[in-house]
Amino acid sequence: YKGRIQDELLQYEASITAYKKCLRKDKKNKKAKFNLGLAYLSLENFKEGCNFYQFRHSDDVISRFNKVQPWYPKSRPGKVLIWAEQGIGDEVMFAQLIGNLADYPHKFFLECDARLHKILSKNYPWLGLIARNSEINLKGFDYQFPIGDLLKFFSGKLGNIPIATLKPIDIEAVNLSTQSFIDRGFSLVGISWLSMNEEYGVRRSRPVELFCDGLNPKNHAIINLQYLTPETEIEIIRSRGFSVIDHFDCFKDLNAVFALISKCDRIITIDNSVAHFAGAIGAKTEIWLPSLPNWRWGLKRTSCRWYPNVSIRMF
Repeated sequence: YKGRIQDELLQYEASITAYKKCLRKDKKNKKAKFNLGLAYLSLENFKEGCNFYQFRHSDDVISRFNKVQPWYPKSRPGKVLIWAEQGIGDEVMFAQLIGNLADYPHKFFLECDARLHKILSKNYPWLGLIARNSEINLKGFDYQFPIGDLLKFFSGKLGNIPIATLKPIDIEAVNLSTQSFIDRGFSLVGISWLSMNEEYGVRRSRPVELFCDGLNPKNHAIINLQYLTPETEIEIIRSRGFSVIDHFDCFKDLNAVFALISKCDRIITIDNSVAHFAGAIGAKTEIWLPSLPNWRWGLKRTSCRWYPNVSIRMF
């Protein structure tokens, strides 16, 4: 508990000491090992962090996939399953490093959310794709590893990630919806303000009206990138005089979401999947983070290792 309290106070060096003390008393404590990994990752000590981040997996998951050999960069050529974990935002974030696999003499297959398949196929045609939660015949693979282990293999490449790792798919409906505003000289601003995360959603979310501050309805049009948007909140934006592009399904149609992001002059979002989508597209993006940020965004940073075109604003 002492380590978790110090994490909340952003005192990660102290929390590391606490977790190590706990492990001296209980060497098999997986929760302490996992939290120790998160503390190291928050300090961007990726080598030590990844050593303990592996304890994020349940025993059931480990027993399932350990039937197949783990893959390492020096493994002999073969078929490799990269299996899914965590949410769709993490799938996109860790995929920022997937281009590093292109020159290896293996055939890689990525299990991920099926909503990402079309855009990933366009950008990584050498990568096989498997729908998340579909039945996988593990006997068909020589090796396996979880997508989060891309950080373990390629953390040294974080400083070399291109501004844009994903090019969107051209969608005529998106072009038609945005072009009239562009022709009239409007600047398009994409916004997303709600997190549906059961554990952290309330902490991460912000009132929608804050996203209108500093914008002028005479010069800016709003693109709604928020999935499952309450209609009352769209009306709050319109009541302030803004035109809103709001007729795409931002939950089911992620190809449209990526295309919409590419049309925006600016993205303002909280820590949710849109932050990762916009970062991967290379859009000019401002992410609003709570005072206790997730390790993915670093500690007291104004920029982000995963997405070079993203700036960070703490609240």
